[in-house]
Amino acid sequence: MEYTELSDYDLPAGVVTSWTPRADAGRWHQDPRDLSPGHEAHLRDSEPGSWIGSVLRVPGPYEPEPLRRAIHAWVSRHEVLRTTVTRDAGAGWRRVTAPAEAVAIRDLVVGDLTGDQVTALLPSLLADVSPTAWPHCVLATVVPEPAVGSGGGESFVLAFGADHSVMDAYSQLLWFEEIVSLYDAARRGVPDAELRALEVGSHVDFSADDRKLAMTLASDGEPVHRWLDFLGAGATFPRYGSDGITHPAADDAEAALRQASRSEWLATTDQTDDLSARSRARGASAQSGVLALFAHAARRVHGIDRLRFVLPMHTRYAPQHAAAVGWYVGLCPVDLDLDGVDPVLRALDGGRDSGHVVDGTALTAAVERVHAAIAAGKPLVRYSFARIAELGGITDGPHLAVSYVDTRFVPGAERWSTWDARTLRSPAYGTDELYLWFLRTHDGLNVSARHPDTPEAHAAMDALVEELRASFRAFGTAGLSEAVA
Repeated sequence: MEYTELSDYDLPAGVVTSWTPRADAGRWHQDPRDLSPGHEAHLRDSEPGSWIGSVLRVPGPYEPEPLRRAIHAWVSRHEVLRTTVTRDAGAGWRRVTAPAEAVAIRDLVVGDLTGDQVTALLPSLLADVSPTAWPHCVLATVVPEPAVGSGGGESFVLAFGADHSVMDAYSQLLWFEEIVSLYDAARRGVPDAELRALEVGSHVDFSADDRKLAMTLASDGEPVHRWLDFLGAGATFPRYGSDGITHPAADDAEAALRQASRSEWLATTDQTDDLSARSRARGASAQSGVLALFAHAARRVHGIDRLRFVLPMHTRYAPQHAAAVGWYVGLCPVDLDLDGVDPVLRALDGGRDSGHVVDGTALTAAVERVHAAIAAGKPLVRYSFARIAELGGITDGPHLAVSYVDTRFVPGAERWSTWDARTLRSPAYGTDELYLWFLRTHDGLNVSARHPDTPEAHAAMDALVEELRASFRAFGTAGLSEAVA
């Protein structure tokens, strides 16, 4: 599993078809449930052409009608895919929702295209979503010409693009198993009512509850003060520049450039499992272990003593939302004091470079500091940052974000490699941003990143990746495992 742009996916030549949910204007009804503050902020701040999505190769032959039924069942199951917003004069945005029976799935054959044509066209099809115009999710298929003597197509490409207002990263991951299972069932002739049946909560309900909680916040309350303390004077987020992690605001006159995108495999399954086990032995998690290695790499490359970043974390606290499609994400401010850590972590370099056995306190010190920093910020995740920003006068947004997701227990994860499944993000533009997504998978640990497309930033990222890989090589030694046991 990797998280990349669609341009990095190997798309075949074949017949391209778009699949778009439709509903008659008269079938929408006013919905009294409020939008979350984050949704409203997204309506205000989102950039055209921004989307997230997923792509896979569906096993088995392409059958249009079962696929239509599978897509309709998916949209029917998840209410957030059947809701949108309208302008209400004097009252801002209002929600409207369509019942499942009002939705139809329209297919449009675009044409039989070459591989280059598919690669050029598909991103524009999936990017045809916005936070203000329904549908907020569209799909597309690419059906290759069957190989001679194959007896029919063995698989076809299916992808979707969605606006962030209805989708988060976990929803992207859940889609693979759900859509393949629905397609298999539709091909077997399972009735529509059975296809649509799913005991799952609605993100629309979650949004209304999120707003109720957000409105209990006060400008002089602890959550607002803690965020302002994290950001420091001027309430601006730490920024990434080619000369270091912490960087002043970019010149407003400087044009934002399309950011570079990359995906790197950092560690094998055994190496990741080893780090996880030793982190748990110290009362922490694999997340803390991985972020401790990132802190080490940042310290070595940039020479910083304090690392501040935001850590996106899920807000799927209620069981009914565990398998729901929606945007269930809060922000955890992580303020990591690295003063004094560098001498400890240099022991890791000695273990890597000279082959000496590394004292177990090296990893312990780093992991414990990260674990404590996350624990300090985690209580703030449940509170809407959009509301906190409004109350605290924070007009800036995150420029340095680090995400960690363990994907191994997502339904269907063991089959993602077979399906060539991949989560997608659209191109992004910026001058001083670094976003890192660490994914723990059945194949090991992957990091996806977007960063400034400059020679200096590429060199810094190369150095960060190499430091991370080198640390995993050091941790894999038998002597180190014994030292920290």
